[in-house]
Amino acid sequence: MGTRFFSTKDRPFHLGPYPLERLVRLEGVADLSGVPAAVPLDFRRLDTPHSLVNAMGEYQAMMDVLRDGIVNPAPGAAPADPAERANHMKAFGYFQDASMMGICRLPAAALLDAPTRNPDIDRLAQDIRTRQTKTLASGIDQIMAELKESVEAPPSGIDGHGHAIVILVEHMRAPDRAEPGAEWIADAQDHRAALRATETAVILSNYLHLLGFRAKAHTATASDVDLNRLAVAAGLATVEDGRLTAPYVGTGFGLAAVTTEMEMATDRALAPLTKQRPGLAWTFGKGTSKSALNRDPYKTRRYVDGAHPFETLKRVDTPTTFIDEARVARVPKRTDMFARAQFGDLGKKQQQAATGGWYARKSAHSFAQRRVLGAFVLLQDGAPADGSRPTEAWRNAQNVKAASYFLGIDAVGISRCPDWSWYSHDATGAELIPPHDQAISMIVDQGYETMEGASGDDWIAVAQSMRAYLRFSLLGGVIAKQIRNLGYSAKAHTVMDGEVLQPPLLLLSGLGEVSRIGEVILNPLLGPRLKSGVVTTDMPLAHDKPIDFGLQAFCEACNKCARECPSGAITAGP
Repeated sequence: MGTRFFSTKDRPFHLGPYPLERLVRLEGVADLSGVPAAVPLDFRRLDTPHSLVNAMGEYQAMMDVLRDGIVNPAPGAAPADPAERANHMKAFGYFQDASMMGICRLPAAALLDAPTRNPDIDRLAQDIRTRQTKTLASGIDQIMAELKESVEAPPSGIDGHGHAIVILVEHMRAPDRAEPGAEWIADAQDHRAALRATETAVILSNYLHLLGFRAKAHTATASDVDLNRLAVAAGLATVEDGRLTAPYVGTGFGLAAVTTEMEMATDRALAPLTKQRPGLAWTFGKGTSKSALNRDPYKTRRYVDGAHPFETLKRVDTPTTFIDEARVARVPKRTDMFARAQFGDLGKKQQQAATGGWYARKSAHSFAQRRVLGAFVLLQDGAPADGSRPTEAWRNAQNVKAASYFLGIDAVGISRCPDWSWYSHDATGAELIPPHDQAISMIVDQGYETMEGASGDDWIAVAQSMRAYLRFSLLGGVIAKQIRNLGYSAKAHTVMDGEVLQPPLLLLSGLGEVSRIGEVILNPLLGPRLKSGVVTTDMPLAHDKPIDFGLQAFCEACNKCARECPSGAITAGP
């Protein structure tokens, strides 16, 4: 993931990965007269049907449907200090993996004469009104009811909004058209950055609604404001030679924003880049996670290989844990632990905690994420289009991997999808006949800093789980949509609606080995700090081999966890 010479353990999280606090800033109000106008993005590439941009479009539109919403009539607790509020919002944005965050007063010069509107909003809003889900996910009925209520509400303006939170997501290296897997991701940098910035903006807007504040997200496809002008006003960019330019990252980035009535401390506008002196501290990353040396993990790596050196792992023909495939019994979706908790199998206390998705609702952060996650359930499956149906398995696999890593997935593995990995019956009780024989397993890193700050049973843990679940639902959903656009069947199996058992597929695809932490698959580079998702398909794909990094031999020789476990729940066997 790049070289780091210095620790960031003492860096306040709201400062983010870049040393924005070291930049020279101006006094007074920013001059916005020379800022080039923001141009709305079009996610339709009719001339290149294989482009990943087409698949991103549906998810971008769904988030645009959710950029507004109903404000909670019972306000939540929020800090009274404007600076603390600003720090809170920035930290949430960085938690969502934004590259830079800035806050400004909403200038009149940034208001558009007529709002831009995503043309796909009406179709997806109709889906929310009329489509029915078939999932046992806790609280899904409430989520869908709230979504319907939101889309039925008349569109709101931004009168009374005095502040704007601006989100910047940087571009990575432009894919070389000659590198393996580059077919789908060519000329998609702007759209990828817009998609990821929109994710953060919509969640922040939902979060503010839950706290009782009016707020509205503004994206590259649907906005009431000029995002370029807001970026300058919020101290995230300057105009250099007529082009919007951000410090440290240059001209390659995407923007989104949230306008709100919440009062917050603001950032000053930046001085021109000629007055900035990054120095050696930026070069070597003193006190920051990003530096000139590690800013782009793909600067020296191919997208198809991912940011981590997975190619260095030892590959084997069979998994290090024996699977007696002929005798593996298929089980119904009703045996899912979340479903069992809802039906009372685990006792009344657990049933009460699961009712209405309370385990997620107890944190406003995760509740805001869960609303978007619920809407994505409507998109994770669908009929294949009349596409080109590419048949080269190795080439298809390279395109899948490169696209997944390009979007932001942390690890990808491809394997067969045996019948025994499917549930026997779906959430409605109907028999499941496995429709796909290929599995694309994906891992989302929950983040070292966040894992270190969580006990596993607190609000941080809830929010970090929902962030990872949402990230796969978005990015895995885009990959499934891309495959359907090419003429094959595909479904993203998410935490809200999945029909396969993921751990054995992770094992088969070489993403880890079976650990002694329950059924968790432990990755040699990410450890257990991960959430997974799977896309199943009938597209021909080349498979990855399982890995052996010595976990089974180590655990069998150690047994300390079994010896020290207070309840004796961990066995001493293999």
